[in-house]
Amino acid sequence: MDAPVNLLELTLSHPLTSIFLKQQFLQEFFANGNEISVDEIANTDNGFQAFFARFDILRRAAANRHKAVNYCTFADLYWVVKLFNKSEAPRQELEKVIATRLDRNLDYTSVESVFIDFTASIRTLMIIGRSAGDVSYDDFVVWEPSMFLHPGRNEWQPNLINTVFPSPSVLDAVKLPQSFTAANLEKVGGIRVLWTNNLADHLLLRDDDTKVMLFHHVSALHLLSYSSSRMHLQDLADETVRTIALLIPPSLGAASPWFKQQQQKHSLDSEAGICDRLNSSERQIDKFHYWRERLVLLKRTYDDAEPKSLSQLWWDDRKKTQWFTFWVAVLVFVMTVFFGVIQSVASIVQAWASVKSLRASD
Repeated sequence: MDAPVNLLELTLSHPLTSIFLKQQFLQEFFANGNEISVDEIANTDNGFQAFFARFDILRRAAANRHKAVNYCTFADLYWVVKLFNKSEAPRQELEKVIATRLDRNLDYTSVESVFIDFTASIRTLMIIGRSAGDVSYDDFVVWEPSMFLHPGRNEWQPNLINTVFPSPSVLDAVKLPQSFTAANLEKVGGIRVLWTNNLADHLLLRDDDTKVMLFHHVSALHLLSYSSSRMHLQDLADETVRTIALLIPPSLGAASPWFKQQQQKHSLDSEAGICDRLNSSERQIDKFHYWRERLVLLKRTYDDAEPKSLSQLWWDDRKKTQWFTFWVAVLVFVMTVFFGVIQSVASIVQAWASVKSLRASD
C-alpha cells in the first residue's frame, strides 16, 4: 500500500486533484483545529471545484510574475498564512520576514513580494497584485508597503481590510423586496451580471451602470467561518453570503433555473444557488454593514432603469398599477385590431358573395 502523500512536502505546482490532498489543504489553511471530513468536501460544490479552480488561477498568475512561485512548497504557503494570523506588522516588515525563509529555501531572490500577494489573495478572497498581461475584468487590490493586512488590536491603524471594506457613511432608506434578484436585474433592469473571483469587486457596477460584478465563491466564504484568527473576516464572509442569498434566492430549496443556467455556463460555485432564503427582517438595509452602500447604489440603479424591449416590459412589474394599466391597454388595442380585421374580412367575403350571386342570376 502506498504511503499517504504529505501535502506540505509538495511544491505549489502539484495539482490538487485528490480529495485527500484537498482535505489536507483545507484542514491546514482554514480549519484551525476543526475537522473537515472527506464527505463534507465531496458534497460541497463537487469537491470545492470552484475554490480550487480559483487557487490554480492565482497560482499561475503569481508564477507569471515570478517563476520561483512554482518551486515554493505548501509548507511555505502555510507558514506565511500563520504569519498573517499572528503578526501585527505592515507589509514591508512582513516581506522582510518572508524573504528570510524563501531566499534560504530557493535559488531565487525577490520572490517575497509576489508570494505575499498570492497568499493574501487566497486568505482574504481578494485579488491582490496583478501579473503582466492580465486582461481579467477583475480589479486588483494594491497592498501598500506601510499598510497592515488586518486591524489586529488597533482598528484605527491603516489596514487593507478596512480600506477595501470601509464602514458605510450614511444609512439610506431603501427597500430590498423579494423581487430584487440577479435574474430580475438582467430581465427587468437590463443590468448584466458578471461573475468575479475577487471579493473586492462584489456588487460593483461597471460600464455606465450596465453591468454588476457578483462574487460566487460561497464555499470559500463558508471556510472563513472556521477561522478564529485576528483577520476579522468572519463577519464580512457571513454578510457576503447574505447578499448572495438576497440576489440568488433558491427555488423550493434548490437552485433557481436562472442560476443553474449561469452555473453551467460559467462553472460557478454551486453553493451560491442554495443559500438560505432571507426573510423580510433579514432583507432590511440596516442589516448590511460592509455591502450597504453598494447595495443601495445597485437598488437605485435598478429602480431607475427603464425597459428597453417588450420582454423587459412584460417582466417589469415593479410598479404594478402602471404595469396592469399598460398591458390592459395593449390587450384592448390587440383585440380592437383583431376584431377590426375580422370585420374587414367578413365584409370582403360578404361583398364577394353578393357579386357572385349577381353574376349567377345573370
